[in-house]
Amino acid sequence: MDLLSMWEGTANNSMNRSLLEGEECCDVVIIGGGFTGLSTAYHLQEKQCSTIVLEQGKVGCGASGRNGGEVLTGYLGSMEYWTKKKGLHAAKKMWQLSLDSIDLIENIINKHDISCDFKRNGDFLAAYKPSHLESMKKDQEFMASKLNYYGIDIVEKNEIKNELETSFYSGGRVDYKSAHFHPLNYTLGLAKAAEKLGAKIYERSEATGVKRNSKNKFIVRTDKGKVIADNLVIATNAYSGDLNKIVKKSVVPVESIMIATESLPEDVVEALIKNNRAVSDTKNLLYYFRRTGDNRLAFGGSGRASSKRDQNRIYENLLEGMLSVFPQLKGTRIEYRWGGKVGFTQNMLPCIGQLKDGAHFAFGYGGHGAAMASLLGKTMAEDILEEGDPDNPLRIKKLRSIPFHNQHSKAVGVMKFYKQFQDRFFG
Repeated sequence: MDLLSMWEGTANNSMNRSLLEGEECCDVVIIGGGFTGLSTAYHLQEKQCSTIVLEQGKVGCGASGRNGGEVLTGYLGSMEYWTKKKGLHAAKKMWQLSLDSIDLIENIINKHDISCDFKRNGDFLAAYKPSHLESMKKDQEFMASKLNYYGIDIVEKNEIKNELETSFYSGGRVDYKSAHFHPLNYTLGLAKAAEKLGAKIYERSEATGVKRNSKNKFIVRTDKGKVIADNLVIATNAYSGDLNKIVKKSVVPVESIMIATESLPEDVVEALIKNNRAVSDTKNLLYYFRRTGDNRLAFGGSGRASSKRDQNRIYENLLEGMLSVFPQLKGTRIEYRWGGKVGFTQNMLPCIGQLKDGAHFAFGYGGHGAAMASLLGKTMAEDILEEGDPDNPLRIKKLRSIPFHNQHSKAVGVMKFYKQFQDRFFG
């Protein structure tokens, strides 16, 4: 499903980086050239800690350069839910981390003048059914009374035209702290910022093996070379292969797909999404969409295809979904369609920690990686430099494989069918 993404088709000029050949040494070797790995390299280099990043394709070719570019507060599930699961103290820290993650991205963009259409206009969560709007009102009250967060406004059904030119939804809520950007351009800019600080990034350099030598250093091999380093970071998320079986079996990759229209007249896209917010909805199989810097509508949803015929069908279904929200776009040309993998952990929260051999990891963003991955990259850098917060609520002591992991692709297909059924017939 790796079709040319709109982000790739509209990206800033990217460098053609060399592949690793021969032997290199550094303080930290990082596997994965996406948000997480590049942020780790960037923040380590700021502290004069030498890094090498190994990317199996090109920088940003995975989820970091293929996602919807919605930089959102929070996590999967309400903060009331996470308060019940983890306690109020941990929930407050989790919420602050989600706010800090967006601040961090904004600061990096401003500091390095990264051209990535960053807009911090908030996000709009659209209520698919009236009962969902009532839940949002309760959530707003909880956020204010328990987490002292007042950045949420409710939009009633009769007010929705102030946000979206649609009658598909039953209202919604605005969170003013969220943002959106061109994710691939941010990734490319972050890579250049890390390189300016001294990081080395090798593309087309898939890590094929990891071991420790007699001096207890990590040796990471590729087809044509190897890196010897004191520390190792694994930042592969939903694109984790067989390099480390524990990491692979601790994250479930789920396909997400997107389409993008041709560039539209500015007044047309401004009418569709009035305040240029990132938008998602409360369907079990959600839609998410936003305006782009070149006046397209980018529209995403869930998708899993096992054949070319299936692939065409799921994109046709997504187009039908877009037209159900915005019927006025009927006849508009779709210029791009693409897909990618989103990583989920067993408890649906991102996690950070160390393996038994000392390797650092962070993954499992569950659709919130555009915000959280840069922060967890910074957190891994702090951990390596022994400056990390041991009370980080996303930290886990031991990484455990998800039971029956090899059956999860079938389970995801069944789950999606069931959730479609729920969306159609239940609230």
